[in-house]
Parts: sequence; structure tokens; C-alpha cells
Amino acid sequence: MNPAFASEVVECLRVSGSPRIDSGRLAISRHQWKQALEWLDHSGIALLFWKRLKDLGEVSAIPSEIGECLERNLADHRLRLAEMVAEFDSINQGFEGAGLEYAAMKGLALPSDYCPDILLRTTYDYDYLLPRESMQTAEIVLEAAGYIRKDDPEEHPIVYFHKDRPVRVPLCRDDLYSPAFPRTVELHYLFWDADPVRIPLKLPFDPLNELELRHFPAYPDLQRPSRPEKPVCFYALSEVNDLIFELLHAFRHILHGWCRLRSLLDIACLLDRRAADDVFWHDFLERLKPCPALADIAGVVFLLSANLFGVEVPDFIASRTSSCLRRPLVSWVNRYGKSSALQNFSDNKFSLFLHREFIGDDATWRAVERSRLFPTHRPNQAVHSAGGSLPSRVSAKWRQAVYVSRRLKHHVTATARYKLESRRWNRLQSGGD
Repeated sequence: MNPAFASEVVECLRVSGSPRIDSGRLAISRHQWKQALEWLDHSGIALLFWKRLKDLGEVSAIPSEIGECLERNLADHRLRLAEMVAEFDSINQGFEGAGLEYAAMKGLALPSDYCPDILLRTTYDYDYLLPRESMQTAEIVLEAAGYIRKDDPEEHPIVYFHKDRPVRVPLCRDDLYSPAFPRTVELHYLFWDADPVRIPLKLPFDPLNELELRHFPAYPDLQRPSRPEKPVCFYALSEVNDLIFELLHAFRHILHGWCRLRSLLDIACLLDRRAADDVFWHDFLERLKPCPALADIAGVVFLLSANLFGVEVPDFIASRTSSCLRRPLVSWVNRYGKSSALQNFSDNKFSLFLHREFIGDDATWRAVERSRLFPTHRPNQAVHSAGGSLPSRVSAKWRQAVYVSRRLKHHVTATARYKLESRRWNRLQSGGD
């Protein structure tokens, strides 16, 4: 992705101060706009960017056909969101009817502090935290509603999809905003899953002991025709635990090499809108005291979000998080943070330098590094080829082969870059240039 273009989009979406637009940096070719739209979609900020351009009176800064495309996506997304709110409500009612204790997380469940306008938030799943012993009952509820488990039950989270909307890749970029594009239900029984990243965190609280009843904002466009008088209510994490989960979620995805810019923008919005809420931040800091690694994680994500989207971390929060980070963590944010974030952390493997700072055991680290540099798991199925005519199956297999070859090229190139950069990084940490 063109770094100048990406930086300008991020500048346009800054949270505090006066957003600025340099239309010259948005002047890319129509061919480049195809790549730019894909980047906006994958970053989760396409609709926000379009709304900001309209608010600033800068629609003419982009080609008219691109604006028409984004406006069409916004209209489709409203229809999709209306269906998702109804589906979300139905799942919640099913869990409550079965007497299940649950907390809806992320996406539709987040307070408006993370996204002032839910109509601009793109989300593709419903996440729930439940006690592990409730998983079997939750599966019965979902199966009765037409959902099928996608993976092995030992996987975490456990993912379900509706039998009428099997999981598939988007048919085109517009499909991402279509009501027909499938969404999944993800059941979590762990607030923090340490196994994939090998970073154990001893969290001194049980988030399911602090649930709150939350109401989905009343948007006329999203009213459910059959029950317009009944608000959509659900159980969610406490607001402090919401933030902790969002920080851990963003951090985990950074380490895995895929974190949408939107996740960091959400946290920047929260920092700005709750800056003066002393009670909220006091409770948050109390949660960090027994877990220094959690304070480091919060500091890294706060610093990165603030640097990208132009917000200030409140001084008394920074003094316990971003301002007291260990030197290597600050170096990583300053040296690799923004450039990696602009590529959604998928363009390189430099997040391994960050990951290393949270693993003390050398043998564990070597295993983690090896698994990231040379993945042995089967590549994602980019194109489903079941059914259809012989030519369509052949075409699907060809496209899958192209996808696999591109992923192989990416890993080889990114690993070589990481090895070269490791020398510079090690010199930097030892006090060299």
C-alpha cells in the first residue's frame, strides 16, 4: 500500500484536534485506487474515511466513481447491520432463555465511546464469553437456531456459522458490505488464551462476575419491524473489562501479524472520550497492579494508538503504562509501530521483536519464532471449489494455487527481511547505532 496515501487517510481520521486533508497525497491513479479500496476494507476504515471526507467537504479529493462505490457500500452496510442487530438479539434471547450466563464482546456490544456512530462500524462476527462448563448448552442453543460448528471443539474460540450462510470468501469487495455475506458466532471460555502466543497472564479478576445490562443504540434505520417497541438489550462486560479485552485483542493480533487499523482507532477514540473520567481510569489502573505484563501491553497499545490518531494518553494513565514502558518496547513502537500498522501488521514479521520482550524462556522463544517464520499449518482455503461445473472447479483450484504461492513468497521475503533487520535491532538494544 502507498505509504503516503495510507498516512494521509490516517491523518484524515485523527481523533482530536482538527483533521487535515492534503488532497495531493490522495491523488493516486485509478489503478492504484483498486488497491487502496482493498486496503481501506481490510483496515476496517472505509466507511469512516468516506464519512470524514463528506464532513470536511473534501469529496472531490477522490474520483467520483470511488465516491459512488463507497456510498453504495454504506447503503448496503446499513441493510446488513439491521439484519445483524436482529440476529444478535435472537442469539442473546436464546442464551438467556437457556439460563446461560454470557457476556457479548467486541463489535455490536461495544459502547459508543469506541465508535461514536455504529452505522460506520464493519463487523463480521458475534463474540461471547461464557463459562467453559456452559459450552455444551450454548452449542445446543445455537444448533436449534440453525448454526453449525466450524472447527474442532477443542479450538478456541469455538466458531459457528449458520447453515444458510456457510463461511466463504467474499465474491468481490462490495460483498463485504452485503447482507448476504456470512457472519460467525465465536464462543470464548478464556478471557486471554495464552497458548498461541505463549504469554501467560495471571489476571486477578473474573470478568463474568462483573456483567452489566447494555442497550443497543436506537437507530431508526435499524429498527426491527416485528418488534419496533422492544429495545435490544444484552449482557456485556463491565466497561473497564471491555477496555482490557480490547487491548489484549489488539495486542494478540499484532503478535499474530494481522491487526486492523480499526482496532487501534477504536482505542484512540476511547482514550479521547474518557480522558477526564477519573473513576473509570482509577478502576482500570487497579486491575493492572497485580499484572505488570498487562500494564506493558496496555502501554504499547495506548502509545501506538495515540501516535497514529493524534490523541494524548492522560498523564496519570501514561505514568503507569505508556510513559514507564521498558526501553525496547518504546523502541519498537517508535521504529516499527506506525509503518507496520499502516499495513495492518501483515507486511512484515517485525512484531516478533515485540513478542520477544514478553517471553523470558529461550527455548519457548525459539519455538515461537520458528512457528512464525516457517508456518507449518495448512494455508487458508482462499477459494472453495466444492460443487459447480468442471471449469469452475479447475478455476478455483488454479486460484487457490496462486494464493498459496503468494503466501509462500510472502513468508520467504518477510523472513529474509526479519533476519536482516534483527542485526540492526540487536545493535539498537545493545546501545549501538
